Amino acid sequence: MLMLILALAAVSAQAAPKVIAVDVDSVIHPITVEIIGHAIDQADHENAAAVLLRMNTPGGLLDATREITSKIVASRVPVIVYVTPTGARGASAGFFVLESADVAAMAPGTNTGASSPVLMNGQMDAVMRSKVENDTSAWLRSIVTKRGRNVELAEETIRKAQAFTEKEALDDHLIDLIAPDERRLLETLDGREIRRFDGRAEVLHTQGAEVSVYQASRRERLMQSIADPNIGYILVVLGALGIYGLLRASAADAADSHFLYYDGLALFGVAVAYDFLLIKDWFDRSRTTGLDCRPKPSGGSPRREAASATDR
Repeated sequence: MLMLILALAAVSAQAAPKVIAVDVDSVIHPITVEIIGHAIDQADHENAAAVLLRMNTPGGLLDATREITSKIVASRVPVIVYVTPTGARGASAGFFVLESADVAAMAPGTNTGASSPVLMNGQMDAVMRSKVENDTSAWLRSIVTKRGRNVELAEETIRKAQAFTEKEALDDHLIDLIAPDERRLLETLDGREIRRFDGRAEVLHTQGAEVSVYQASRRERLMQSIADPNIGYILVVLGALGIYGLLRASAADAADSHFLYYDGLALFGVAVAYDFLLIKDWFDRSRTTGLDCRPKPSGGSPRREAASATDR
């Protein structure tokens, strides 16, 4: 009898679905693409029931966002994007990622939208702004249409920098549900039929799922840290100080020259290594087009308190 119970427990444990969770909690850049891509690959390899992308971002680079949405819509495993925790945002580039998901969900007290493109340096002239807005609007419409969400209102996040609370986004059919936490989200989604990007119908099985968090490699963690623009500027300054130290070393007396020389060389080396690791074209992209990371207040209805796991 005991053996039978143990056998049944083992079968039950084996039958529990798996969900691969991955966190996006900073600016979206090329390393974010790599991390999400690897998490999706892991989910595919392990035959997971879904990928859960937990998002809290102010926005990010346009090209990186395009790559992420491409990976999401091409994923064999359904992708759930969840703006969480309370107080988080899926702003700007995050709105594109949210809308590309098989399931778009938000926690109470979160917001999304404000997706107007901007230059990272300088201002766009009228012609360039029109070109970039038309291009990004067409891209967003193509995603939102396939997902069966509100195309006209989604485009307003680009044209007018419109932003939405989680309740407004649900009421206006920009997201699929509001859930107070991850457990309630997966419980609510269990048994739901979704329409994949290629038109196939698929039923989600997420009840009692084992949530396995994607573990970024040491390289990915390092790159994610130094890809922060604030860190980048600090390292550029260190590089400039290194050059200054090298120049001073040639004019210093013998007692100080070795210290100044090696100190300057070390600082300059840090800056060069930074530029090498991040690959120059990442920053070429950041200097051309990005998505506005500054959410602007919406002109929509006043925010109303959301019910737990509300479904549209």
